[in-house]
Amino acid sequence: MKKITLIIGLLVSALSFSQELLLNGGFENWDNATSPTNFTKVENIEQEATEKHSGSFSAKHTGGTKNLGQTVNVTPGNYYTISLWYKTAQEGDGTDARIWSYWKNGSTNLNDNADELRGPAASIGNNSGYLLNVETWTKYETTLQAPAEADSFYFEVRTYSGAITYWDDLSVFDHGATLSVKENTIPNLVLAAENGEIVTNKGTITGVYNVMGQQVANENLNSGIYVITVTENNLTSINKVFVK
Repeated sequence: MKKITLIIGLLVSALSFSQELLLNGGFENWDNATSPTNFTKVENIEQEATEKHSGSFSAKHTGGTKNLGQTVNVTPGNYYTISLWYKTAQEGDGTDARIWSYWKNGSTNLNDNADELRGPAASIGNNSGYLLNVETWTKYETTLQAPAEADSFYFEVRTYSGAITYWDDLSVFDHGATLSVKENTIPNLVLAAENGEIVTNKGTITGVYNVMGQQVANENLNSGIYVITVTENNLTSINKVFVK
């Protein structure tokens, strides 16, 4: 079993350049009952006041390969945390909803191999990239570096067939050119290595990144420094660890 030396007490720094880019990601503003303000791709969406993660409203999405999306400007080389909260209203066949987003250059989708933007662990076939059917609010999150050619990011979610998905608190957070860290606000967080995999005593590990900023599988880790993102409730911490 690999040993791990933990640098405790690290969180994303609230530096001046860090900012939320997505407009109205909490769906609090609506042009009308079927059009959330600032979203440019809106299909089969209804304002929802009962099933919501936070605030007054969420977006109820009825499927049939229907999309909900918005484009934001980005800076090449900066790090971005892309996240969303979702809840399914009915069980389907496991292929009911997913994130389907792209880095873009002008109107061209970049072939960046960022499988995390087309669903959880799509690159290794885990659930084939679809969000798992859940009856409680669940968060999906990934932190990625914008490609050198990127000038924008298109954030899209999809609902398929006859499924119903509730979306809330969509976010594209710009960390700037580095993942700076400071004091950790998730109390008593501890990370450890077990059988070549990093585990946490609290929250959920949402990403493991090498020193090049590339996301890697949380298994059979080589010796070196890694950046680990951990989420608990509405808190997301970025933790540097050294694996021996």
